[in-house]
Amino acid sequence: MINWKLLAVLALSSHLLTACDTTDESLMVGTLERDRIELRVESNEPITAIAVQDGARVGPGDVVLEQEPERFQARLAQVEAQRDQAAGRLAELRRGPREEAIRQAQAQLEGSQALARNAHTEYERALDVFKRGLSNQSVLDSARTAWETLRAREQADREALAALLSGTTVEELQQAQAALAAAEALVSQAGIDLDRLTVRAPMNGIIDKVLYQLGERPTPGATIAVLLDDSRSFARIYVPEHLRSVTTVGAAASITVDGVSEPLSGKVRWVSSDATFTPYFALTKHDRSRLSYLAEIDIENASALPSGIPVQARLAD
Repeated sequence: MINWKLLAVLALSSHLLTACDTTDESLMVGTLERDRIELRVESNEPITAIAVQDGARVGPGDVVLEQEPERFQARLAQVEAQRDQAAGRLAELRRGPREEAIRQAQAQLEGSQALARNAHTEYERALDVFKRGLSNQSVLDSARTAWETLRAREQADREALAALLSGTTVEELQQAQAALAAAEALVSQAGIDLDRLTVRAPMNGIIDKVLYQLGERPTPGATIAVLLDDSRSFARIYVPEHLRSVTTVGAAASITVDGVSEPLSGKVRWVSSDATFTPYFALTKHDRSRLSYLAEIDIENASALPSGIPVQARLAD
């Protein structure tokens, strides 16, 4: 006798098992992502202004955050003064000695010459008196010392006048030019340091999170905000092992997103050459134990979609 109830149960079980095995083998899943750019500060100055909020859209050059500039402004003023001093010195050397300085040196030399002649005359008189036995050796020595001292001063004044008349040397000009270049470099560096107290967005994007508040002092190098690059949206997917050979860079793909009626077009930009275990949340229970390859698919017209939403991808036929 045929047990019809048993046959019905077996048939239903067979149908359910068949349904469980109809997993779509061409399906790849993952999440929609954007490149994350960490905006950092270089100083521990207190934050004086925050120009954006979480979720705000920004463009290249838009102000995100500002820090107290007073200390860096003072530094810039200091090095600008040093630069002006070096520029003035170089201009003075290029112009050469002034006529007034030359005339002054000439007059000083003439005065030294007159004093030296007078001292020489006094020495000759002292020598004549000494030879006649009317003075001692110390008087003669004093007269000779005075004459030699004034003769040396005359020589020094002559050399000083010659230096003025010959003008600035090439070596002096080179030193002054190098000093000015160094001062200008310090001014440039101080200006850059001051400008970087204002943190700006480097590209179009969305502010994911501002991590500091007004008045706080971030440590140098700290991340103060995270920017999501809005210029490129991509799906980070896990390619099952059996699809790796056909998933190549440049391959077209169709991307399905919950809540979007029409599939989005995409193109494979990168595929990992190293296999990894598929994360438990990425595929169905049937597929979780398989090896997979991480890949990225650039998606067109996805700028309005939020980051992190699940996506499904299939390679185009």
